[in-house]
Amino acid sequence: MSIYRICKDIERKTMSPAKKAMAKNDYFAFYVGRPLSYLLTVPFVKTNITPNQISYLSIIPLIVGFIIMIFTTDFVVLLLAWFLFFLWNLLDGVDGNLARYREQYSKDGSVVDAMAGYVAMVLTYFGAGIVAAHLNDSDIYIILGALSGISLIFPRLVMHKYINTVAQDESVSSIKDKSDFNTIKILALNMTSITGIPQVLLLLTILTNQWILFTLVYFTINFLLMIFSLYSLFKKENV
Repeated sequence: MSIYRICKDIERKTMSPAKKAMAKNDYFAFYVGRPLSYLLTVPFVKTNITPNQISYLSIIPLIVGFIIMIFTTDFVVLLLAWFLFFLWNLLDGVDGNLARYREQYSKDGSVVDAMAGYVAMVLTYFGAGIVAAHLNDSDIYIILGALSGISLIFPRLVMHKYINTVAQDESVSSIKDKSDFNTIKILALNMTSITGIPQVLLLLTILTNQWILFTLVYFTINFLLMIFSLYSLFKKENV
């Protein structure tokens, strides 16, 4: 069987109509990252590597890429750091592809996958803030980069606590369900999804050396999104 046919078979077995409806609004991840993840899944299909092992493995390039951003501002090396973050992006799809293709599920699979995603959220913006600080001799960008990552993580922590203690209702579902997003929510999703446009803009930041702009813009976006997410979660409790 050709690689193309294997990729199409992986897509057929892993992309259900419901999942497609949820995923298609994240444009870069759906139209670029996901097809590439099918290709990267092919070498793992006949191996004994489990989806969870791939999830754990995907954290390694994130850490290495972040370390690079801590210690250098060299253009070529920063491109390598970006590639490592993009490699995580692809592996983030491979673990799920492999699990659904083999029907090899585990109770903690989604937890491990989410953990890697949270690491990516924090290290992307924290790392960018560190590079901006090195280039401009101002530690404020390190703080803004860290707060930017925290702004993405905090609403998720609150939401999980809410689900466990209050129970899931429409206020939670409206945040998690991406299939019926309106135009504004789709724009917000694409601008903040760590597997989407932020990776493109991070590459453009490296090419143009606009680290301050990237850090300031995403601090603003992520902070405002945090406020909106928390408001959406709790508004039904106060009516």
